[in-house]
Amino acid sequence: MEVTKEDYDEFVFKVPSLRNVALTAPYFHDGTQKTLEQTVQKMAWLQLGKKLSAEETSNLTAFLRALSDKKRSVVAAK
Repeated sequence: MEVTKEDYDEFVFKVPSLRNVALTAPYFHDGTQKTLEQTVQKMAWLQLGKKLSAEETSNLTAFLRALSDKKRSVVAAK
């Protein structure tokens, strides 16, 4: 809102990209979630009120890992 001066932008926030999210553990502002799987499960509960199955968690984390830069993935694995 400070930039646009439009009332409808009052609670609009820019969110970070999901690119390379699989390479940035630990997660959350306080680092409490050590793995991407834990993070996906926690966010599903917090945002959707849903407990994910192992398959759903696996599918979502596979998608998020696919967003990783292959060159950066090699460096992170070292």
